[in-house]
Amino acid sequence: MSNGRIADLVIAGVPKAATGSLFAYLAQHPEICASDLKETGYFNHYNPQRHTGPVPPIETYAQHFAHWSGERYALEATPTYSYGGRPVIQAIRTVLGRPRIIISLRDPADRLWSAYTFQRSVGNNVRIGSFEQYVATVEQRYRDGIQPVPRDGLHGLRIGFYADYLGDWLDEFGDDLRVVFVEKLRRDPRAEVAALFTWLGIDPEVAASLDLGARKVTEHPRSTLLAATARTVKRRSKRFLPSAAQRGLQRAYLQLNGGGELTEEYDPALRRHVEELYRASNQSTARMLAERGYGDLPEWLMVSSAA
Repeated sequence: MSNGRIADLVIAGVPKAATGSLFAYLAQHPEICASDLKETGYFNHYNPQRHTGPVPPIETYAQHFAHWSGERYALEATPTYSYGGRPVIQAIRTVLGRPRIIISLRDPADRLWSAYTFQRSVGNNVRIGSFEQYVATVEQRYRDGIQPVPRDGLHGLRIGFYADYLGDWLDEFGDDLRVVFVEKLRRDPRAEVAALFTWLGIDPEVAASLDLGARKVTEHPRSTLLAATARTVKRRSKRFLPSAAQRGLQRAYLQLNGGGELTEEYDPALRRHVEELYRASNQSTARMLAERGYGDLPEWLMVSSAA
C-alpha cells in the first residue's frame, strides 16, 4: 500500500448521468479533496474487458491525491467503474477498505441519446449517420452478446440496463452506497447535494454557497473528423502530459472546433422503442431500490414498475 492518500469517496457511475457535475459540486466542500483528474480510471485496470496489462502500482493512484491537506474525504469519479462487474467492485473493496460509493442513475432512454450525441461530439462513430442507425447498431451488438470494447463508442445500450449490475454494488456496499437520480439533482441540486453532505457526515450548510452550474456539457464540433483526430491526440497525450497541460489542450481544441450545432432530434417513435427495450430492467431496478428503502423514485422508474 502507498503511504500517500487514496480515495475513500468514489462516484462510480454511470456514464452520461451528471457525474461531472456531482464531482464538481462535492469538490467544493472544504472537507473533500478531489483528485487532480476527475476520472483516474485506476480500478478499470482490474476489469479484463478494459485492460489486459498489469495493474499500476498503488503509488500511481495516490499521485492523484498528492495535494491532500487533511480533508476528511478524498474523492474521485470514474463512471465506467459502474458496469465493470465483480472484479472492479472487489478491487475497490480490497484496495480502499470501506469507501463511500455514489452511483448516479438517469432515465436510460435519455442517457442513450446523450451517449450518442457525446460519441458524435468526440469523433467516434463517424460512419453512423443518425440516432436511428446508432440504436440499430448497438441493439444488434447487444443481441449478439458483444462485450464492451473501450473507446469504441458502441456499448451505450448495455450501460442503461442498470439491473444487470446495480445489485452487486448494493450488496457489497450496503449503507455505504448512495444512489442519486439525475432528474432530482436537476430539479433541486442544492437539496440533493446537502443530503449527500449529511450522509457523509460533513456540514450540509455548505451547499447553500456552492456554484451549482452544469458541468461537462457536451460541446458539439464543427467537424467530426477533426474531433476524431483530437480524441486520438488526447488519448496519447495522457501518457506524458501533466493534467494542467491536458486541460490547456482541451481549451485550445474547443476554441478551434467547438460551437457546432446538433440538428438531429430525438424522434418520439424511436424513443418509445428505446423505452420498451429498457422496461424490464427498469422494473427490476425499481424493485431493487424499493427493497432498500428508496422512495420517491423518478417517473421513469415509477412508470416502469407500474406497467
